[in-house]
Amino acid sequence: MKYLFDSSAVFKAIKENKIEILVGNYTLELARYELGNILWKNFAFQAKATEEEIKILAKIVKQILNTMEIIQISCNEEEILQVATKLKITFYDASYAYYANTKGLTLITEDSQLLRKILPHVKASKLGDITKPTK
Repeated sequence: MKYLFDSSAVFKAIKENKIEILVGNYTLELARYELGNILWKNFAFQAKATEEEIKILAKIVKQILNTMEIIQISCNEEEILQVATKLKITFYDASYAYYANTKGLTLITEDSQLLRKILPHVKASKLGDITKPTK
């Protein structure tokens, strides 16, 4: 089975050292920017890491994303907007829902509110549902 990971699921997989589940699976080009924002918010903005540590984390994220299939968002803006309107979700979230459906992928997200809104229209789960617990 192939999966489409949103940035919340990618970040959790990295934090929980479950990187192998990401390799060869999918994410959107948006994830690169969303993950950068997560790093900034959690580490740089809140001063939880040094500048050098943030650079290392950014490099790790880049390396992991390079092992994934990155879906470029282009020419489907109208369809994505229709999904956003129908499901009452953001354009960002609708992008993931749209591509999960059109590519026959299961969307993996840690956003419980998003899951409630998109099920049963989109096949979706949380990371813990597809990975074994770490010991």
